[in-house]
Amino acid sequence: MLNMIKMDIYRMFRTKSLYVIWIIMAVAVIITTYMSKIDYDAIQEEMNRQQAVVEEEQAEEQVNLGMTVVLPTQPGEMVTVFDLFYANTQAKFIALFLVIFAVIFGTADINSGYIKNIGGQVRNRGHLVLAKMVSLLAYTILSMAGYVLLQVVANQIIFGKIELGNTKEFLLYLGAQTALHYALVIISMALAVVIRSNVISMVIVICLCMNMMMILYSAVDNLIHKAGAKDFQLIEYTVTGKIAMLPMGPTGSECVQAVVIALGFVIVMILAGSAIFRKRDI
Repeated sequence: MLNMIKMDIYRMFRTKSLYVIWIIMAVAVIITTYMSKIDYDAIQEEMNRQQAVVEEEQAEEQVNLGMTVVLPTQPGEMVTVFDLFYANTQAKFIALFLVIFAVIFGTADINSGYIKNIGGQVRNRGHLVLAKMVSLLAYTILSMAGYVLLQVVANQIIFGKIELGNTKEFLLYLGAQTALHYALVIISMALAVVIRSNVISMVIVICLCMNMMMILYSAVDNLIHKAGAKDFQLIEYTVTGKIAMLPMGPTGSECVQAVVIALGFVIVMILAGSAIFRKRDI
């Protein structure tokens, strides 16, 4: 098992798409930071009354279709690294890059035919999926840490000042979001392994990041509401829903709930992916 993990990690860092995605993400973060500064400067010029109306409208619709990066910074306040981290993660902007690589990496050995060389040499082919899980954990942690460092640099370049924000809340939010993003990465990898089609898998995971599943969630909610559970909201128990709805200053219980949901999805997807991959003819 350890050798499989080492092999997968080595293969991951030898994959050109890893560095291409990181480079594109870096450029995209700088662009979104610059665009956020333009929006922030425009808001500064608006009247306080108009700003209050905009904030009220945004609060009424926390999760919408598509991807919208909105700064939580109030007029007159300094834009912090935490503000931009929250805006980009809440919109699932960073998640988009993570899931794309997860699909590519998840099926790379299958599409290249390399899996046929090693598939027959292991007793349990499900362990190959577990090895991918460990590799993608390293990828997720490195990507999130790299994004934070990149955001610090972008703030210095574009805003001319670095202000992290509330350190305790930032670390809590970073930890919870890293767990949720990792769960989304594992979901994407498992879908790719099961479906065995990069195109279909890519479409599904992009739709997840774009909140397209809201249509399905609403349909399920309506059925459950008719059954008597009026306050039930399915999105509150999904990974993408938690990513979007986790508050900027999460409490300990909210962080625990996010981690539990992430862990639950990771376990289910790994068990399902391993079982299918173990029985499938390669």
